[in-house]
Amino acid sequence: MNNGYFKKKLVAALVTSTFTSGIAAQESSDEAMERISVTGSNIQKGSTNFSSSSPVIEIGDEIFEGIAAISVGNTLSRVPSITSGTNDASNNQDGGGSSGISTASLRNLGVSRTLVLVNGRRYVSGVSAGEGYGVDLNSIPTAIIERVDVLTGGQSAIYGSDAIAGVINIITKKNFEGAELNAYGADSEAGGAARQNIDFTYGVNFDKGNAWVSAGIANQDGLKAKDRDFSRNSINVLDDDGDGLRETLHVRNGPMHVDEGAFLFNDVSIFGNGDQFSQFAPEITSDGQLAGESDFYNQTFYRRAITPYKRYFIASGLSYDINDSLFAGVEINYAETNSSTYIETAPLSVVNDVFRVNRGGTTGIDIADSPFFNGSSAQNQLLPALQAAGNGSTSLDRVNTFRRLYEFDNLGADNRRTTFRIAGNLDYEFENNMLWSTSAVYGQTTQVQKNSGDVNLVAMRFALDVEADGNGGFQCADAIARMQGCVPVNPFGTVDSELGQSGITGFSEDAVDYIGIDTGQNGEIKQYVLKTVLSGELPFTLGDGYPGFAAGIEYRREEGAETPDAFRQAGISRRLQVFPTDGSFYSYEAFGEVAAPVADWLSLSLAARIGDYSSVGGISTYRLGIDAPFTDTFRVRASLSSAVRAPNVSDLYASGSAVATGGHDVCDGIDNTSTGNVADNCRSIDAIASRIDTLGSFTLVGSESQNERLLSMGNTELEEEKADTYTVGFVFTPLNNFSVSIDYYSIEIEDAILNVGAGDIISRCYEVSPDQFDPTCGGTVERAVDGPILQITSKAINESEVRTSGIDLEMYYEYESFNIGLSGNYLSEYETESKDGVIRDYVGEVLYPEYRVALNANLNVSESLDLFAQLTYRSETENDVDNNVNQTLSEDINTLDSVVYLDLSATYQLADNFRIYAGSNNVLDQEPDIIPRLTRTGSAPGTNTEPRAYDIIGRQFFAGLTYKF
Repeated sequence: MNNGYFKKKLVAALVTSTFTSGIAAQESSDEAMERISVTGSNIQKGSTNFSSSSPVIEIGDEIFEGIAAISVGNTLSRVPSITSGTNDASNNQDGGGSSGISTASLRNLGVSRTLVLVNGRRYVSGVSAGEGYGVDLNSIPTAIIERVDVLTGGQSAIYGSDAIAGVINIITKKNFEGAELNAYGADSEAGGAARQNIDFTYGVNFDKGNAWVSAGIANQDGLKAKDRDFSRNSINVLDDDGDGLRETLHVRNGPMHVDEGAFLFNDVSIFGNGDQFSQFAPEITSDGQLAGESDFYNQTFYRRAITPYKRYFIASGLSYDINDSLFAGVEINYAETNSSTYIETAPLSVVNDVFRVNRGGTTGIDIADSPFFNGSSAQNQLLPALQAAGNGSTSLDRVNTFRRLYEFDNLGADNRRTTFRIAGNLDYEFENNMLWSTSAVYGQTTQVQKNSGDVNLVAMRFALDVEADGNGGFQCADAIARMQGCVPVNPFGTVDSELGQSGITGFSEDAVDYIGIDTGQNGEIKQYVLKTVLSGELPFTLGDGYPGFAAGIEYRREEGAETPDAFRQAGISRRLQVFPTDGSFYSYEAFGEVAAPVADWLSLSLAARIGDYSSVGGISTYRLGIDAPFTDTFRVRASLSSAVRAPNVSDLYASGSAVATGGHDVCDGIDNTSTGNVADNCRSIDAIASRIDTLGSFTLVGSESQNERLLSMGNTELEEEKADTYTVGFVFTPLNNFSVSIDYYSIEIEDAILNVGAGDIISRCYEVSPDQFDPTCGGTVERAVDGPILQITSKAINESEVRTSGIDLEMYYEYESFNIGLSGNYLSEYETESKDGVIRDYVGEVLYPEYRVALNANLNVSESLDLFAQLTYRSETENDVDNNVNQTLSEDINTLDSVVYLDLSATYQLADNFRIYAGSNNVLDQEPDIIPRLTRTGSAPGTNTEPRAYDIIGRQFFAGLTYKF
């Protein structure tokens, strides 16, 4: 079944080549080896044999069946040089914009620095323009894939911007003849996350060409966080023995949002449950909640660990020989993905969310004389607390209130994302074998998102402004609001108050209808590419052959727009405020390439590209490659290149993508005895100093740390990223059936584009000397009137340098009916250096293990039976290699164990046209290591771990069939 997978991977790196069809095609001088195609050049058919100067990994379509993958991303994430950017376990966010998306990151350099091609041509982004940029691999069904080529290192001279980390080129099936039906399904042993796929492909050859069409459905079921022990509860890590090390995992005791309502006045906590109040009672019950009347709300219990999605696709292709010299082709792809996220109900603070007291607003509610509190036990207990604190005010403004909006739907987002792409080419072959190839690509991604569980805060404000209705009850004071359906609400849990005694407690069905809203957004991304290339051989010889060349021009335009609903644009919904995004850029580029055999033991290749971008102006890149086959068994190869990444639409124009964050307030815990620049700068802020004087310290309580949000924005003043990359390695083939290659790579990026993280923004601002301190941090940090951080704004900048280097190893051995291949990566360096000289080392953190290995083995037991095994390994990592975030972690908590995943499958050929297969993923049932909150690495919502590194489903079983007719 998988004979071709690692054989092709190694052969692609080892053998000599002929450049064809817009990609470099390598053809073995050894007749025993099959002809294969790899990615890496614009030089077309007709050139003399040359060898690739960069290592290329080729993944055959057999591997998709071997692990029953319904997404290209599931397969690519097993390649040691690739990490998932987004997958179905990492995108279950409240915003929901990326749900159902799968992306890939080469060398961990980011999705936007990984150029994804289909048949050597660009593919439209599937990520919302307000959130980022990247090809959605879920929109490219596995049914139409013949193979995937992975070429790492800077390839901008060949392919243009974005190819800093390298290129993933997805080659689709061509010249398909006959009909083929595929169907398979998989389920987990522990339940949840089942997946199914069915597709049908039909093709026909005719006198002058071939036409084919393929259609299918793939489904990924969701997995609830509560259905796995490691993700059932939110997890904190605490210092239990006071030695300065956080060494014990605990179920998180918060945030403070009980159903009926909770009140917090400074350091005096009173928890509401109807007419009763009690103190915190941390006893865990069987459903993951805490027993007793407490402030605990287990957010994770309600979340999904795996986001469900369903994909429909139809694709087709046509190749047609117009005459002996003129050839045309077209490929069309349409995919629709429907996905959904689902988390807990929205939290609500009447004081701060509805009336914005923390931003200087006022509730207008007096606890001493308000129908919400008159006659209630809450009034009896809150008033003495307010009086004891002084100031004489009995306003609700002085009390924080907390509640979950359980009467409304859980927060969720439904996405319908469609991708349409059409690509055509017209090739003319001259009598001297030169080829003039022109291609055009149009791609469009549209997204319609609908959010549930939200509320209109303006309507809620009207519902909280009540008056007597003259009939012994209460009504909304505003007459126009009453005409629009306004009815009073009581979110405070005061069932014994005047309002409660009249029957108004919580939110009635009429109130839900009046206040509840559906929010959402519409987005669209468009891509236009026009490219023409002349290639062939130069009319003179060097060494043993004619130099091959290619020269061409390319035009590209990218557009992106995202329009959120009016409620969120205005900031009057409970969800975070989102602003519209709209922008575009275009580029004109010219490029050339020469490949020359200067001697029988040495071939050189040179490529260069210049361009003019509407966003950044002129750019230029180059690439030099060397291939030196000193003997039949030993070959040296090397490449040196410059690469660029021009800012994309999101980098330039994103108007604001806000996410909830927390734990970044360095003033938390500061008192008058604290020393250092941070402490001095914190105390220079009046609200913090006042709170310290009143309470003894500035200590965040309740949900104050959870109210922090990070707003990421684009920047039209960005410049392009620049990178220098080089590789050097050798290929050793001592036997016809045994090969090994070792390659060293180094990539250095200058002026890397990024949005500085919340923690870095705060630390850089507060660690300066007091005479340089700006309380607003240059307008990027907004604090509440009583001190806690409300918002941190991060604008995209050319911030830092990124440096990474390592070694790739490929080995392949074949003996009779058995073959085995190994692919490995050693990461020796991955660090960033900011503009202010701060260096951060990532090697050894969870997404940056020192060692990654993939081992594949295939045994042909008989003509009918194949056995396949795949083993992947990640070395031991750490939450924080510096171990200096907030409070040091104990060695046990900081260390994340190495992990081995084993996949097994068997294929049986029942007849020439019919075969069945079955297997298991994660046979060893490996569970992920827990990554608690407030660690540098962080964990994805609903998982308590990093699902881009660990499998969170557990042991799975699958079975399928293929029928040809």
